[in-house]
Amino acid sequence: MNELISLVLSGEKGAATRFYKEFAPKLRRYLNIKLPEGEVEEVLQDTFLSAFDSLPLYRGESSVSTWLISIARHEVADFYRKKYVRSAIEHTAPLFENMVSELLSPEFESEKKKIEKKFFATYRKLSSQYQDVLSYRFELSMSVKEIAQRMDLSFKATESLLYRARLAFREEYESGK
Repeated sequence: MNELISLVLSGEKGAATRFYKEFAPKLRRYLNIKLPEGEVEEVLQDTFLSAFDSLPLYRGESSVSTWLISIARHEVADFYRKKYVRSAIEHTAPLFENMVSELLSPEFESEKKKIEKKFFATYRKLSSQYQDVLSYRFELSMSVKEIAQRMDLSFKATESLLYRARLAFREEYESGK
């Protein structure tokens, strides 16, 4: 193992600075080729932070420079991945802002109240058995098997009842004013 790495790992005073000064110029040249001009120093710092975190794992199978370049290559990939995500977010942000403003608009609230009123009016027009089966399924999120047990019906009878209740609700809702 490289003597400088051993010194850094043992916590020798000034060893980390010497490590940085020895390998930073070569890494900076590599990063200058791979990155836009203003991004090199930040990725260089990220590379050294990752290297210091991984230093105990360095096995000496390659030169320290080669090992650091491979870390830098991963940091460059992370940089471009983050840049892509930021770009995607920036492009979709106006869409979400428009959706939120529409959801907060008085017109949306008014429309929502009309739909809610129509929904409950339709629901109240159904038979109590249809109301029960729909409530069990959609309000309480019960399975068909659980509803069958609660209503003391067979599984098939419960499926059929649920189907008829949904159909009755839809027909009433669509015909209602």
